[in-house]
Amino acid sequence: MADVSTPATPDPEVEAATKAALEHRDAYAARVSTTTRNPHTAKKGRSLKELMAMKPAERVITQWRTAFGCPLSDEAKAQFTIECLGHKFSLADVRLWLEKHPQRNGKEQTTELVHLEFFFDGMLAEIKEDPSAFEKAFANMIESQLQEKRVSEFRNKLSARKRTGGSRSAAEKTSVSAEEAEGGGSGSIVAEDDSEWRSYLKKPVQPTELSLRSMREAGCMLRFLVCQTSLSVSASEELGQVAFQEHFPIDGVEQEIKPSTKPLPTWVYWMGLFTTIFALISFYAFFQVFKAALSSSA
Repeated sequence: MADVSTPATPDPEVEAATKAALEHRDAYAARVSTTTRNPHTAKKGRSLKELMAMKPAERVITQWRTAFGCPLSDEAKAQFTIECLGHKFSLADVRLWLEKHPQRNGKEQTTELVHLEFFFDGMLAEIKEDPSAFEKAFANMIESQLQEKRVSEFRNKLSARKRTGGSRSAAEKTSVSAEEAEGGGSGSIVAEDDSEWRSYLKKPVQPTELSLRSMREAGCMLRFLVCQTSLSVSASEELGQVAFQEHFPIDGVEQEIKPSTKPLPTWVYWMGLFTTIFALISFYAFFQVFKAALSSSA
């Protein structure tokens, strides 16, 4: 007689999580983090000169403090996306985990690592089935995007080197006259360019040191799945250079800011409409009071 295996008993928690996710599917079908832009404006940060005078760890944490609540770049929204457990988790914001970075007299007390909170469109119920799968997908996404950024940076530097003539042949370089080299001409420029290129190639890749400390939910009308993490200073700076270009220069040079092409969320227009109506009503009421006061005095 054939052995008929008994079907596994469904996990009540998994069933409850699945039910909750399905019930909220319609509400989250039109998530807006990737299709609209943040209505807030970037805050004024430290000057480039001030930032470059700081120690690397203190500088990076200061930059993340300044970027707190600022609009996330369109590039970051497109790149930092997780597809896992049948759901798509789009990045809505990245913020410094303030509780992990206390200050004393304006000085940072924790500088060994940078603690960041990643806000994704989603809910804990959507990953309840297998949280470890989401954690692995999150770590892989961060590592792959950092690797992609490094590859892109290498290609840009190589392209710039070719444009400036840094890749000229040895025969061309030896044709530079001694007078030009002594006078700080093209020979010295080539030598300086070669030195910078060799230094860049020898620069070691710093470890990410990514650690997912905990996860929580945030938000009111829209729910966010928040990944509370810690990363190395160098990795958090690289993430900042993608997410908040106006606050994170590259190699001491300010980035060219690409304006967002996405529309504002619908609620911004409704808020503007209600504000306008309220202002008109207030003006009308004030006008009537002023008119009545003039009539009584007459």
